[in-house]
Amino acid sequence: MGAVRVLEAGVASRIAAGEVVERPASVLKELIENALDAGATRIAVESEGAGRKLLRVSDDGCGMDAADCRAAFERHATSKIRALEDLECLASFGFRGEALYAVAAVSKVILTSALQAAKAGRAVSMAGGKLAKDAAAAPVKGTVIEVRELFYNTPARLKFLKSDASERGALARVVEEAALANPGVRFTLKSEGRESLRFEPAAGPDALKRRAAEVLGTDKAAALIWAEAKTPSLTVRALVSPPDALVGSRALQFVLVNRRPVASRSVQQALYRAYEPFRHGTRHPAAVVLLEAPPELLDVNVHPTKREVRFREESLVFDTVTRAVSKALLAAKGIPTLTFGKAPQPSPAPAYAYPAPTESRTAEAPRTRELPISRPEPRPQRPWFDEGARYLGQIERAYLLFEASGGLLMVDQHAAQERVLFEKYMAEIESGSVAVQRLMLPLPVVLPASAVAAALARKERLARAGFEVAVFGKTTLRVSTVPAVFAKAGQVEDAVHRALDGLTAPGAAAADARYDATATIACKAAVKAHDPLSEREALALLESLRACKDATACPHGRPSMVALDREELARRFRRPGAVPL
Repeated sequence: MGAVRVLEAGVASRIAAGEVVERPASVLKELIENALDAGATRIAVESEGAGRKLLRVSDDGCGMDAADCRAAFERHATSKIRALEDLECLASFGFRGEALYAVAAVSKVILTSALQAAKAGRAVSMAGGKLAKDAAAAPVKGTVIEVRELFYNTPARLKFLKSDASERGALARVVEEAALANPGVRFTLKSEGRESLRFEPAAGPDALKRRAAEVLGTDKAAALIWAEAKTPSLTVRALVSPPDALVGSRALQFVLVNRRPVASRSVQQALYRAYEPFRHGTRHPAAVVLLEAPPELLDVNVHPTKREVRFREESLVFDTVTRAVSKALLAAKGIPTLTFGKAPQPSPAPAYAYPAPTESRTAEAPRTRELPISRPEPRPQRPWFDEGARYLGQIERAYLLFEASGGLLMVDQHAAQERVLFEKYMAEIESGSVAVQRLMLPLPVVLPASAVAAALARKERLARAGFEVAVFGKTTLRVSTVPAVFAKAGQVEDAVHRALDGLTAPGAAAADARYDATATIACKAAVKAHDPLSEREALALLESLRACKDATACPHGRPSMVALDREELARRFRRPGAVPL
């Protein structure tokens, strides 16, 4: 018998479904998009078992008749496409039949729907892609779809789902993205019997900002500024952080193309290019970026889940987004923008810089960074550095001067202590014994509900890093303990954001993310430039720096010291040799 054979239809359908249905959040995304395509103004979501046991989506859209209810589960069934050419001008999110076929192949589905003013509705039940029941039903308004026992017939896929908290966070992120893309639609999310999200419809010119306040938090949204630009084929509207209100997490970034939440490398690189003069590596903009373009200029079928989008003119997108955001940032700083022209292409980042993310920051899937941080290699210590030093003083209350073996040693006090604290803190994390201090008053940290759920999903991991967190309301974490490297509670909030952004990163990126977060926490806790230091404190810092594995640079790669030894001093003063002691 030959080795090549045709798969059974049931096996093939389950394999194909796996390309579209990765987790409960994938199902929810498809069902919400179907509801929006049907003209829904109210969408209610319920989940049990983090979506494994039940996902129910109810909408008040146009509904379907009995024939369409049956046909929607057929393979390649669609109400949106008639010919191949239609793919090039597709204005809808997707097509109900293809999504339902994939979902029904790996779950048990009940669809109940009716046309408006119809005297009767229809209920169709599917199990593993096979019809289980088709009967008359009450004339509900719109459509209700229940998805039960997801992956019950594909246990291998079920094993790869994450913790309940992670999956709940991913479900919340889907609802948040849909809510931002459709401010005029009411969305509710009930999880395990409790309402976790509610977004009331908003209208008018400030609708997006009002919806952003519900998703990002009132304080963060209040600081956002408008950025706009338009070309004959592209319109960009965005709410972005002003230069002085950047945040410590990339979780507050949303990109929407024709109301579709997407990952776009061009858009995200443009965003970071615009902020380049105003940010350093540990600060990130909060942003809701909306792009509108003719469907024929987009390819939304790059990925089976339609999460990624490709533009026909990527450079136009980059230039327009950069120009819009840069103009808004310059205006916020009071810098005239009358002569502002075409944005230049991004210049290569230095080796120690944090690269702009190439994908939406969500709590959903493990991803490896496309441009990982290049960490400085330890450089050999100089012999004179290990000998006794005499403190000479402080320049600009930022640089410490020492005499060491006839040479001059200049130390950047912030970079030096950052290196000391980084190695100490990293060693504590790796040994599992992080020293912590309890805050007198727990610190509230406001985040989107999806980010709160992602943090709670890795609560133990955060605790091992010194952060004890608990949920406090739907969109707030309460931080009770922090690493003992912090001297003041006021230094904590930005580092908490960065820790949540980095220490909760899943998969292959976890090591780099932990390095980033640890470096940032050390940076926040370290003594700052312009802080006065006594002679005793300066000498103690130098002694601690000597004990580091790499004393020559901070964890971000910036030099911690500059040395002029005896021979170098003699050369600078054109002496034939070092002055004898």
